Amino acid sequence: MGSNILLVCLSLSVLILPILGKPVNVGSPSPQEAGGDTHGKEKETGLEYDQYLRQVVEVLESDPSFRKKLETANVSDIKNGNVAMYLEMVGHNVRTALDELKRQEVARLQELTHLKMQGTSGIDLIKNAMFRANGRAGIRHFEIPSHLDFKNPHSFEMSDLKNLILKTTADLEELDKKKNEEFKEYEMEKEYEKKQHLNLLPEEERKKEEDRLEQLKKKHANHPKLNHPGSKDQLEEVWDKVDHLEDQDFNPKTFFYTHDLNGDFEWSIEEVEALLQLELDKVYDARNSPDEDDPLEREQDMSRMRKHIFTEMDLNKDYRITIQEFLNYTGTQGDRAEFNQDDGWKTVDENPVFSEEEYQEFIKSHHDQPSKDLKFVPEHIQGQQQPPLNQHQGEQQP
Repeated sequence: MGSNILLVCLSLSVLILPILGKPVNVGSPSPQEAGGDTHGKEKETGLEYDQYLRQVVEVLESDPSFRKKLETANVSDIKNGNVAMYLEMVGHNVRTALDELKRQEVARLQELTHLKMQGTSGIDLIKNAMFRANGRAGIRHFEIPSHLDFKNPHSFEMSDLKNLILKTTADLEELDKKKNEEFKEYEMEKEYEKKQHLNLLPEEERKKEEDRLEQLKKKHANHPKLNHPGSKDQLEEVWDKVDHLEDQDFNPKTFFYTHDLNGDFEWSIEEVEALLQLELDKVYDARNSPDEDDPLEREQDMSRMRKHIFTEMDLNKDYRITIQEFLNYTGTQGDRAEFNQDDGWKTVDENPVFSEEEYQEFIKSHHDQPSKDLKFVPEHIQGQQQPPLNQHQGEQQP
């Protein structure tokens, strides 16, 4: 399990990538962005040093002694970089490979800096030097990379591994926050475009479009009750409809091993995501238009559900759920009270993603237009009678 934790804390391709997904783009997403088939395609971290990160992990994972030491390491020792001391135990071939990877990364960074400097005028370079000599940020700030020890460009040392772990953890936590902000902006932009579209229509067409959107909204909301993620009701539904074991009583051990798809006696994030698809299909149908079932909102709901399950079950926070952690949550016979409690689940569109104040600020900063005609109407009062637009509101503003 230790090597899995390293993969989590170094490349975080198991931990953070499914949480982060790809940056949210306003408009129609591709099937992959919308949660379509990505089988066989390795997800990227979104970090500037992604390739270097993956190569280092791959080399370290190839060393048996390093893997063995990790089996006794706890998550906190890996996340804070203390496992870097084990680098002294790796074989000569591994150290040589790591040295070469670092030299290649240093060369890439030098080339990148050179290209940036080519795009900066001589005057700006002089100003940069003057500003930085006085402890101020330059016009174009050339950040010194902190994911490796740049002062030693020749060999990969313990400091390089520790820097890589700490930098990756911090950067991906920041990217996770950024993704949530991007989703909020996506929702506000969608609201803005809807209002803009309606305001530019003649009154009769506008009413028809408002009726159409309202019908789609009602159709979207008319779905079966959502079970609480990880509850007995939710997992039993998978047991009955996916595993086709409806003629047998729910058995936690059997269920766990059935969905341990790679047989490593743990559930990964991908394996937990697979358990949520039946629940998400109650709300989102890929055959419907994005106006009715937004695929990006499905991704956000899956992220929320997945995070909730790991919060409830993953006791040591290594983003793997072991059989023991699962049984601690369900009870050996599935009889634990908390497991049998189902409070339901509210989707993204039932939980306000942004406030009216945030929406108005978004319009001012992104569209620089008076927003009195584009006021956000909260979900709980949408569909009620709205004041009529005056004769100039249907005209396009210059």
